[in-house]
Amino acid sequence: MDRLRFCAWLLAGPSFAAHPMVVRAQSAPASASTASASVVDMAGRLRMLSQRMVKAYLMLGQGLAPDEARTLLQGSIAQFEDQRALIKASQSTAAVRSALTRLEAAWKPCKALLTAAPSKAGGAELYDASESLQQSAHSLTLACEQITGAPLDHLIGIAGRQRMLSQRMAKFYFYRTWGLFDAAADMELHLSRAHFTAVLVQIEGSQHATAPVKAGVAAVRREWEPYQQVLFANKEPAKMRRDAARVAELSERVLVVTEELVARLVAQVEGALTTARA
Repeated sequence: MDRLRFCAWLLAGPSFAAHPMVVRAQSAPASASTASASVVDMAGRLRMLSQRMVKAYLMLGQGLAPDEARTLLQGSIAQFEDQRALIKASQSTAAVRSALTRLEAAWKPCKALLTAAPSKAGGAELYDASESLQQSAHSLTLACEQITGAPLDHLIGIAGRQRMLSQRMAKFYFYRTWGLFDAAADMELHLSRAHFTAVLVQIEGSQHATAPVKAGVAAVRREWEPYQQVLFANKEPAKMRRDAARVAELSERVLVVTEELVARLVAQVEGALTTARA
């Protein structure tokens, strides 16, 4: 499969609705611990989608792989609403319910912008709106982590944040290619890279990281290296635009392997509970 066709395939979006972790979350969990891990996973995915939707919007507005970007945008909006509904339907704490209320308030203006015809003015409005949505989703994830306060739930939370950062970097890259918030977007791009790299080290060094989890980190590193190279290869927006298809492709590759890393951690929780019951 050539690179452009591969990019188109990836931009159609990994089917996270069919992701094994989501399927498990939709069924009745075996215990409060597995329920908590799955809810942390879903809340963390909302953080990612808050950035992925804007990435797709910015691509569509600039005419970058428009058919694929439209599919990605529509699929991500639907996934955001599905994941939000699943969390809302689960038994939760007062803190989770409060965080959901704030998330829904932030989602309303974002959805209105994302579902309108893409424009540079709309992209400018989405800059702050998507930040508010991401922060609300982050607060929701932290509230979900505190359902049990288990160390593995926290590790799932920070691993899940890597998914968000993979999309956040692409989002800011496409803000720069559109000539919007250039200095601020460049700063956020660098901050996101630093955080992504630091958290990989943190997960790998965690006492709770099993061999499969460390193998998952190694897989992320393999996809991360070419992604960060192309993200920071150029400073000039015109040159950056020439690499836009590659950035879109690699952002999805990194997203796939970060999803798999989170899945390994959730599976670790389930495996530990199975062993404890045996």
